[in-house]
Amino acid sequence: MIASLHPCITKDLNILCAGRPLNEREKKRLAKARAVILPQGVTAEVYRECRRLVPQVFPFYDLRFSMEGKVGDALLFQYHQAAHPRTFIFKDLRDLFQHYPDVEAVAALLSGYPYVLKADRGGEGAFVFLIHSREELMESLSLMPSGEGFIIQEKINHGGRDLRVVVLFDVLFSYWRVQPDPDVFLTNHSQGGSIVHQGDEHLQHRAREAVRAFCRKTGINLAGFDVLFDRGKNPEEPLFLEINYYFGRRGLGGSMRFYELFEDAANRWLRSLGALIAN
Repeated sequence: MIASLHPCITKDLNILCAGRPLNEREKKRLAKARAVILPQGVTAEVYRECRRLVPQVFPFYDLRFSMEGKVGDALLFQYHQAAHPRTFIFKDLRDLFQHYPDVEAVAALLSGYPYVLKADRGGEGAFVFLIHSREELMESLSLMPSGEGFIIQEKINHGGRDLRVVVLFDVLFSYWRVQPDPDVFLTNHSQGGSIVHQGDEHLQHRAREAVRAFCRKTGINLAGFDVLFDRGKNPEEPLFLEINYYFGRRGLGGSMRFYELFEDAANRWLRSLGALIAN
């Protein structure tokens, strides 16, 4: 039996539990399933119950819920030796000042100003600051979520664009996000960035292959990766910036098109399991 918790995908057993935990009856029914398909917005609690009850789960979100946020991304890139901007991780403000009482030392570690400060959580450029001085750092730190981790990262000369690589099981899509305003270093749509599908196809190919290799190592099979290319040095080396498990869909043709792509990916995943899910 195949189960689905996804509101747009119908299988043998269908459960809608958006905004609530699974009840005991649903858990007993799920325990009879061989595989389950989950929505992107699944909660950590529901995901962990599904992992406990069902042998095969799509998407595979173990790392999403155990290595959350930008801190988790940075740790994953470091552990798997994926090329990425030089990054320093801090548990909280106390951790920063304990290691660097003179915060000017941070700039020296990153070859001077400017560099980037990012809160652990926040999408569409929220709590991301370009730092040009000690004063800007102190002001930006005062705006960060209290008690949370953050990263300080070298600024990459990406020429006002990054590449979004979307993984849908065994198929990868890519497109550029371009910022036409040279005074804005973020490329998000909310910051005025636009989507461009064509251009530098060899760089898109290199980025997709790098993401594919990373996903083989980690098991990630549904995510949007942000990838940069440094125009100043190694301009053809893809640099991993972030992993987005819940991402915008405009670059894929909108929500309805994304749901079609998602269902196709889920069905390919089921076919790949073969005898593992045979009744």
